[in-house]
Formats: sequence, structure tokens, C-alpha cells
Amino acid sequence: MAKADTAANKVLVVDDEATIRALERRVLQESGYDVAEAADGQQALDYLSHGQPLALLVADLDMPVLSGDKMVSRVRAMRPDLKVLFVTAHIDRLMDTRPLWEGEAFLEKPFTINGLREAVSLLLYGTTKKTKI
Repeated sequence: MAKADTAANKVLVVDDEATIRALERRVLQESGYDVAEAADGQQALDYLSHGQPLALLVADLDMPVLSGDKMVSRVRAMRPDLKVLFVTAHIDRLMDTRPLWEGEAFLEKPFTINGLREAVSLLLYGTTKKTKI
């Protein structure tokens, strides 16, 4: 499948676990997305500070250096409309501190491959039937 060179198919996966990042990258690339990776929140902010086009941020909540929630709070200052998918085993911790903002969703670990595909599609397109990119 040929990829369009637009922000519409660009995803940044942020997780301190290399195996989780690799799995998410593979699944999303097989679904036609252009995927970049960051090992922690600070690396993600560095990536975003260069003005890279991006449709979606897929983020773990518990990471060293900068947690996913703190990272997303800073991302909102740069890109308030960026959609965010938290992939975490600790969503209750996030929900105890604040409600999800518009354009945010979560996927609980452990997740299924179809669950990841559907969550991304729902956030980006409002349906589990992904449109052409």
C-alpha cells in the first residue's frame, strides 16, 4: 500500500519498553501508517519540537524521564488538536487525576492487535473501518 506523505497517516509511538514499541510500530505500519518512535516523554517532545507533521500520539503512561500524562500536558501547549491514545495498564491512575480530554482515548495493556488497530482508527476516523490514507 502506498503511503501518502501527509500528517494524516503519521503516528508517534512513545513507550519505554522496546518490545511494546516494536509491536505497535509493526501493527501500525502493516495498517498503512508512517510510524516514528520515542523511548520516553522527553524524546517525544524533542521530536515534536521540530515541527514534524503528526496525526496521532500513542503513549504509555508510566515511563522514566517524563511520564506519559506530563508529556501530553506539554504536547497540548504545542499541538492542542493532536489526538492521543494512552496504551497502559494503569488507566485508573490517569482517571483518578483528571478526565480524558477531547481527542484522547485509552487502550488497556495487555492489548490485542485488533484492539490497537480499532482504537487508532476510532480516534483518527471516528470508525473502526479505516479509510484510505
